[in-house]
Formats: sequence, structure tokens, C-alpha cells
Amino acid sequence: MVKIMKIKLNKAAAAAVCAAAAAVIACCAVVLLNQNIRIKIMDEINLRYPEKCRYTYYYVNNILQYGLEEHDLEQNDVKEIQVGNNKKYMVNHSRGYAMEFPRDATFDLTSGNEFIKAKTEKYDITVSKEFSPYEDVRGYIRDYLHKFLLNDRFREQNKIEIHKNSVEKIGDFWVQVVFAERTPAPDSPIKQKVYAYCYIYEEEQRYYRIMLKAPEYDDEFIDTVYRMLYSFTLDVPIQGVSKDYTNYAPVEDPNWNEETKAFYEELVNTDKLKWGIYVPQGVRDLHFEEVEEMEQTIDYTFEGMIEYLYYWEEFPSEGMLEAYNKGKIVELTVQTSTVMNEELDGWSPAFDVLDGRCDDYIRAFARAAKEFGHPFLFRLNNEMNSDWVSYSSSVLMCDPSLYVEIWHRYYNIFREEGVDNAIWIFNPNNITFPPCGFNDPMAYYPGNDYVHVFGVTGYNTGTYYAEKYGEKWRSFEELYDECELLFGERYAKFPWIITEFASSSVGGDKVQWINDMFGVLHKYPKIKMAFWFNSADWDPDYPKETVLSRPYWLDETPETLKAFGDNVKKE
Repeated sequence: MVKIMKIKLNKAAAAAVCAAAAAVIACCAVVLLNQNIRIKIMDEINLRYPEKCRYTYYYVNNILQYGLEEHDLEQNDVKEIQVGNNKKYMVNHSRGYAMEFPRDATFDLTSGNEFIKAKTEKYDITVSKEFSPYEDVRGYIRDYLHKFLLNDRFREQNKIEIHKNSVEKIGDFWVQVVFAERTPAPDSPIKQKVYAYCYIYEEEQRYYRIMLKAPEYDDEFIDTVYRMLYSFTLDVPIQGVSKDYTNYAPVEDPNWNEETKAFYEELVNTDKLKWGIYVPQGVRDLHFEEVEEMEQTIDYTFEGMIEYLYYWEEFPSEGMLEAYNKGKIVELTVQTSTVMNEELDGWSPAFDVLDGRCDDYIRAFARAAKEFGHPFLFRLNNEMNSDWVSYSSSVLMCDPSLYVEIWHRYYNIFREEGVDNAIWIFNPNNITFPPCGFNDPMAYYPGNDYVHVFGVTGYNTGTYYAEKYGEKWRSFEELYDECELLFGERYAKFPWIITEFASSSVGGDKVQWINDMFGVLHKYPKIKMAFWFNSADWDPDYPKETVLSRPYWLDETPETLKAFGDNVKKE
């Protein structure tokens, strides 16, 4: 016999009991839902049994095949696609994992050594195998990869909502699942506003990242995400080698005017390195005196100058024409950022550019560029594969494809306005932050029809921050051997420009650094032009511009300027 106890509760206590009971019921419901999904999926998903697979095809070194040759698995990069009635199942033999995809998925494997992509009618999917530099993988993802996405101020400023953020046991793995949604402008062309970020923890700091984009946060999307997660397995022996299949090559703009076409062809074919220089606001504010003083001192004329602009600033027509009349081409850098990228956890104007809210600025800029009429180098949103600019994936929903959308928006508006004198430079940083496959420069590449020059950037930062950041004195040869190793094969068909570089004087002999640089320039025939950044960095821990951390000035001393002048005239 069960004895029933009657307990009299006041209203507050009763409400607390009811709330606790509701929480238990909700928890049980989630468990049951996940269990039902798991049962359903495990019942249907495994197409690796022949009787449940309608047919199979393969990508062998990114070439479609309907069968395998002997030793293909051992020697080549093989992705196996099993097709069922309602789903596809990819077995990535060279990476050692397999998982379900929606039935209408088509695959892009060109960047397969870093990530693979799939596209369906509704969803975009990116999968990558990753490694955390820290033992605390969860902390690395929470505090670094998602440091903006999980920041309350950032989300409020950019209209982002977190629908879910949890760590769950899914199948054999612990998985962090984050659902996020950005509210775009009402007339925004961006339709895929909902994201699912899934981090599957393996072992020894390894993890897998699956990102899905969708137009709506609904049951169908949630079901698709969990089906993929429950299907994920590492029960695949790693065989062969994973590769990239990029074929990057510039496509000359058929609309270029004759002067621009002639300049580009000269740039491509020159055997003599062109030199440019940056002085703060030199072009925009007509500050050419500093450059002319250096030129008179060393009896050499620089062939180019750099100018930096925010996205809302006008095309500097007067300065551009003055530079042109002085025989200098301008590398015009435009960044969809604000306040020198110093408030990344606040409002990001790049979202407004994506939503089309800045089209009037871009059109006015393009019309003025067209009116200028002479060739200029246009560098849009440089160093995007970093964590210090507001148009990086770190800021833009952890999604490099949004950078590509911004690039295409600018390029298409320029085309609509008849700009026939812009030479576009794609300029990633030489080191990727965060150091993830999904954040590789390949993920930001706008496409061959949108890029004419490949830009590289490498500074000898000196040793001011040796203890704080581990900075080391690095020679020009070290820096650009590294660039050649990272980018040389992939971007070999482009003319290269060192879009900005310099050497500090802290920690070494700057004169010798310059002399050594000229001694090794012949090693880099792809580099056609180089711009010295004639300025400095200051230690932000002290009052503004009181303590130098990285003096980059070419004319820092008479000896440094003389070293450059003596060498450049020998070239």
C-alpha cells in the first residue's frame, strides 16, 4: 500500500514546485526528442550497407568517377558519395570521416585539404578538420573562435540572437552546438541569416567543425543539423592524401581602358621591381612634400604611393590626379571598418555593406573613380584572414563567404558604373588568425574574374614585444620565403605586389636589413612592385604616440635612407 502524503504549500512554494516540475518535463522532452531523432536516424542513415544504397560515385583527385582503380584509395584523394532515396552519405577517405548530407547536396572539393563545401536548395554547408593550439579546446572555441558571436555587446550592436548554445553527447562524441541568427535589413539581399556551428570533439586537441547556413530557424533546419551530427563517424581508415585543386589565375578585365590595360601588361611583364611608399594621408591631404624630400635626398623617384580610406570616405580625386601628374600610381586601400578597427566588439559596418545600406557611398566612389580615368590599384579589405579587422570571419559570423559577398558587391557596382581603370588586389595576411582550415585565405578568394593582382604583406616587426608576443627579428628573406612557401604555387599565375612592408629598428641593424633585402630580391620574380610603409606603431599602453614600439620609417636615420637609395639605383 502506498501512503500518500498531503503537503500544504503557500503560493510561492507551489509556484517553485511547478517550475521545477516543468523544468524536469522539459528536460525529459529534450532527451526524448534527441533519443527519437537518434533512433530514427540510426534506423535510416547508414547507407554504407549496399542494400540501402541506390548507387555510388567517387571524386578521385577531384575528378568524378563511377568506380575505383586499384590503389586509388592508397595513393589518391578519394571522396566516396553513396546515394540513397532521401540522403547522400560522404566517406572522406583521405580525412578519415563520414557523414550524411541532404539528398540534393552538390559538393565543392577544390579546397579539400582545408575544408569541403556542400550546397543544397536551402542550405550551405562547410566541413573542416581542425586542431586547437590549446589543450582546452572548449575554451579555445568559446573565448577565441566565438569571442564576438558570444559577446553580448557585439550581438546587441549587430542584431544577432543566439537560439542555442550547448555541449551535448551525440552518438559517440561530445559536440558543442550553437544556433545563431542575424536580423538583416528589410531589403537585404542576404537570405541565409541563420547559422548552426557544430564542433565535434575528438581527442588530443583535434576537432571537426560543421557550419550550416539557412534562411530560417525552423524544425526542418534543426532536424537536418542533428541528422548530420548523429551520422558523423570516424570509423573510416585514413587512406591516400588530401589535396587542394585550386586553379587561381587572373582574368584581365575586358572593359579596361587602354591606359589601364597598358599599365597592367607592363606590370606583369616587367623584370625590374617598381617601388612605392606610404606617408600618412599623403594622397588624400596632398602631403607630397615628405616623399619629394626623400626623393631629392636619394636621387630616386618612387613610382607609387598608398592611401587608406574608410568605406564612407570619398574618392580622393584631387590627390589621385596630383599623384598621377607626379608619375605615381596609387594603391588605394578601402576598408569596410571604422575607428581603425579598434572597437571590434561593437557595431560592424561590414554588415551594412552586406545589406546594401552603403550602396550610395560605393556608387559615388565608383563614379569619381571612373571620372579620374587613369589606372589605380584597388585593395579592398586587406588582411581579412586575421582577427584584427571588422571584415574578418571572426567578426562576420565566423563565415568567410560574407567577405566574398562584400567583394562582389563592390566589384559589381564598379562594373555597373563603368569603372574601367581599377586593378583589383587580393591581399591576405601571411599568417592566418584564427589558425583554422575554414579560415584559410582560400575561403576568402573572390574568384578569378574578380582579382588581377595578388598582394603579400610581411613586416619585420622587431623585438619590442619579444616577451609579450614572442616577436623575433626577421630578415626580408625569411618573411618572403615564407610567403613563397604559403602562396607561391597557389597564386603563381598572378603578378605579386608587396602591398605594404617595412623593418623596425628595435632589436637589430636596420641598415644591414635593407642591404640584405636588396641582395635577395632576385629570388622573388613574381614580385613586381613593393610599397614601404613609412610610418610607425606606438605602444597603446602609454598615452597616444608617446612610446614607439615599431619605428618603420625608411628615413628614420640618414643612414637607413641612404642604404635604400644606394641599393635601389643599382637595380
